[in-house]
Amino acid sequence: MSLDIDKLTCIVCGTWASLMCQRCGEPYCNDVCQRRDWQRHKYFCSIMPPLVKASIPAAASRHEAAPTYVGNKASSPTPILNEHSALEPMVKDLTIGEPIEKQLSQAWREPVMPSEKLFFECRVTYMEKDGSIWVVDIANAERLERLTNNMARSMQYQKSCLFENILVGDLVGVNVDHKMYRGEVIALNASAEVRLIDYGAVVRSELQDMYLPVPRMAEYNAFALRVKLPTNAGVQINKNLTLRLLGSQTPDGIEQVQMKPKMTIPLNLPVQMLAINPEVSFVRTLQHDAALKEPQVALLQIKVMSNLNDDLNARLSDKPGLQFTEPFPEEIRTFFLAARTKQGYRRAMLLDFIEQPMLFLVYEMDEGRVSLTDEVCRIPSELLGHALRVFAVTPAEDYTRSLQQALMQAGDSLCIKFCMENLHSKDKLRTVQASLLVDNTQVCAVRAMTFLGRVCDLGHKYWRESIENGSLVYISHVINYQEICISSVQTKQYEDIFKYVEPKCPPFRQSSDVVVGSLVLVVSPSRGNFRAEITGVENNKFVVRNIDTGSTHNVARNYLRMPCPFIENLPVCQCRVKIKTICNIPSSAVPPNTVALQTLMKLFAQKTEMQVDFEDADGKTVDLLDFSAEPQSLMTRMLPLMFTPVAVELEPAMSLPACPVVAPEPIKALQAEQISAIEVPPLPPSPPNSPIENEKSSKAVERHYFNDLERHLLPLGENMIVLILNSTDLHKCGYATACFFSSEKVAVNFQKLLDRVASIGIVDDTLKPGYLPDVGELCLTLFSEDNSWYRGVCQRVSGQKASILYCDFGNSEVVPLERIKPIPSEVLHGVYATKCFIDGFDKSKNFMILEEYLADKNKILCNVLEGPEPNSRLISIPHLDKILSQELI
Repeated sequence: MSLDIDKLTCIVCGTWASLMCQRCGEPYCNDVCQRRDWQRHKYFCSIMPPLVKASIPAAASRHEAAPTYVGNKASSPTPILNEHSALEPMVKDLTIGEPIEKQLSQAWREPVMPSEKLFFECRVTYMEKDGSIWVVDIANAERLERLTNNMARSMQYQKSCLFENILVGDLVGVNVDHKMYRGEVIALNASAEVRLIDYGAVVRSELQDMYLPVPRMAEYNAFALRVKLPTNAGVQINKNLTLRLLGSQTPDGIEQVQMKPKMTIPLNLPVQMLAINPEVSFVRTLQHDAALKEPQVALLQIKVMSNLNDDLNARLSDKPGLQFTEPFPEEIRTFFLAARTKQGYRRAMLLDFIEQPMLFLVYEMDEGRVSLTDEVCRIPSELLGHALRVFAVTPAEDYTRSLQQALMQAGDSLCIKFCMENLHSKDKLRTVQASLLVDNTQVCAVRAMTFLGRVCDLGHKYWRESIENGSLVYISHVINYQEICISSVQTKQYEDIFKYVEPKCPPFRQSSDVVVGSLVLVVSPSRGNFRAEITGVENNKFVVRNIDTGSTHNVARNYLRMPCPFIENLPVCQCRVKIKTICNIPSSAVPPNTVALQTLMKLFAQKTEMQVDFEDADGKTVDLLDFSAEPQSLMTRMLPLMFTPVAVELEPAMSLPACPVVAPEPIKALQAEQISAIEVPPLPPSPPNSPIENEKSSKAVERHYFNDLERHLLPLGENMIVLILNSTDLHKCGYATACFFSSEKVAVNFQKLLDRVASIGIVDDTLKPGYLPDVGELCLTLFSEDNSWYRGVCQRVSGQKASILYCDFGNSEVVPLERIKPIPSEVLHGVYATKCFIDGFDKSKNFMILEEYLADKNKILCNVLEGPEPNSRLISIPHLDKILSQELI
């Protein structure tokens, strides 16, 4: 049998035909195409014959073996069979009239579904009368175009459908305006109603414009998605929208979606609002340095919309806020969010962030406050459009009075009046001339401006936070016995922040880039990380002043880093003060090595927290109160020790000049508790139960530190069985505590260690009155829940309590000092507890389920990798997604 080379394409789909009808030789690519063509074929061929493989002459084979090109891509030819194989029929038992859709893929009936967590950009392609809309993901536009072109080529050899070929619900190809679309038949009468499944539109089509589908058409999901918005305001056909699936459907099965809120928070001053309600309240003045010619700046708050914070918290408590799933931009300029602070949720401006651990530096734009938070979400759309409640004002240059005193004296009658000339023609009102009034009397002329939290926009170098009277502080630097630097207790966390922010701060390229007066991050191996101001250069080293403690250091250039926004905008809460009464004692009367100075240095080394009491209005003289049962001030503790030198051995009396009286015995060194009244001005006597005895006993304690212990970390590897010790607050911090024992003997020895610790703890003889552990020191601690003694590490001392980490289990609590005793050397064995971060941790997911799961399971199988912190591990838990979805619980 000879074949016409030009007719070697399937008459149904137009692809290469390697099979043919046994009776008449019609070419087909497979039996499915033959069955589709049977309604036409049966009029000139007998009962449906089987197919046989086409036999192709050698010349034709060589001619057709070359690859064909579609667009820019080469398509390989269908393999050619030899003459011997052409005689072997491929027979398949087919039922005449079997429905076509049973042989087609059903994928076309389901739409392409975007992720429920992510916003996707789409185009509106059709709008129903019931308010629902059809959209197509912009990301699929190229795939849809390729499918349309391929369909057009495949339909070139197809014949139009006959009425008996199609049923309602069938997939067909539809020619609309000379372009081919996939469609679903939804009604049949004289013509057909077809929904274009890739666009959602419904068209009426004649049968001559409709074609039976080729299999490839059914293998793609429908590109059009039917969704429902709460309101269609502003929605139009061919308009682009940014939507996100909410994971729920209407009773009709339509996907409910949320439109991405546009950042419509006005950055303009609320001039129109303040023109109607001119009353404002004074929030704060930013501390300024007159030597740097920094202007006086005050933050004022509009009195209207006072319920904004309540509405925000009510909205987010009823329904959790939408989390940010996309990454935060590295270059942050205008990024608004809702931040959870100590006072509740607040609308905020993002200044900077740290990824690990996740921490955000935000400016609360309705409160005029910079704060740190680890939880943020999107601002509800209904609260986006409200104006910023806080704005800044700067007095005119000729104003010489204190702006803070003037505004504090104004009280509740303060209001603002704008100079409205030439303002109506301006679209952006970011700065306006105005006057501050009290009872219709002008206080001063000011320039009002919007403020988004970056203090450099106001001409200031740092965001300086004043220390409030009665707040908690610690001594951050000792200058002498009269002067000290104090810092707010909140700045204690800065040390960790500066460690995590180091990757965001690149090194300086050359020394000339380091300018005197600039702010830098210092990365010192000996002193740790801190931010400082360059004050000078000495001996090829830079003199820097730690702006958070007040201390000064000489640092090499290779330890300096450029500041990032986190370094530049983190509040500075430190000041230099004099100690009440002590500052009035002349230095000539005080020994250079006074014991009082030792007391200051001890408080400084321990970072002891005390309550500040300012003695004057300008905050230059203070007294500090401790948290003992009978609070004692710093001045009261130092005063009896001022004239007592540190104990030193003096020369024997025989070396003194000869005297007519009997030579005295050699003078012994005076201890702090042996205060002599000789040659000392009269002072109040020390109390009879002086705490110095306790200090003496504590000095005799042999101290051991956690960093000196051997660490038995989890071994690295796959499919490791580890023992979970503690998973408390895993959903907040992203890590748990686990351990691994190499053998049963090791586990038994560790249990014996715990028993030994418990038995030593119950012996009262080991108590040391007045014992005060150092930060990082190992100690024995009585756990409050079971009244048993365990090994602990002191993390912080506050008054008469200490924060203790139970190093063998990973949990922590605040313990009174009377429940803490020194640790003996016999229980100084290695630590098996390992801090384990969870691979895949995401605060947007409900990791409370995993926390409860680990608390119940005790032992888990996981893969153990190197951790992000020293002496830590990263564990990958199999089937974590199933645990979070509660499938394995």
